[in-house]
Amino acid sequence: MNTKPHSINPTLTHRVQPLSRLKIAIVTGLLTVGAIALAYDQTATQYTPPVTIPNITPSTYNIDALKLTSDTSGIAAIKLDSFLVKVSFDFDTRPDNDGVPGTEFTAVDITNLAIDEITDVNGKDWNDFTDHNDHRNINQMIVSYIERNKLVEAK
Repeated sequence: MNTKPHSINPTLTHRVQPLSRLKIAIVTGLLTVGAIALAYDQTATQYTPPVTIPNITPSTYNIDALKLTSDTSGIAAIKLDSFLVKVSFDFDTRPDNDGVPGTEFTAVDITNLAIDEITDVNGKDWNDFTDHNDHRNINQMIVSYIERNKLVEAK
């Protein structure tokens, strides 16, 4: 009585042909890819540029003229990109050195910077558009100009 039971369902008895398994795998794969393609939201991946564009272009600075009006104040004409910026400033001086004998110099510190007037190359007046970076860079330019040309001596 060694008989094998015959099943009506061939998948239970593993009598499916290898080519049929390949067809089932292809149909299943196509259905899966189709379901994913229909469920995919294409509008979620569209690139939207930022609303504000940051100022990433560095400005160029140049001192066109500088005049000390007293022992602690002065005026200057600064070229900022294509604009002429007229500034007035107050400063303090103090003796300083680099820690090596013979390297004494007069250090200058800007205590107040005022933007008096801004004009373009055609002479048209502009409102003050400078920010803290411009003020810091103008201060450094004035200090280095005064120290390099030895316009002041500490008392």
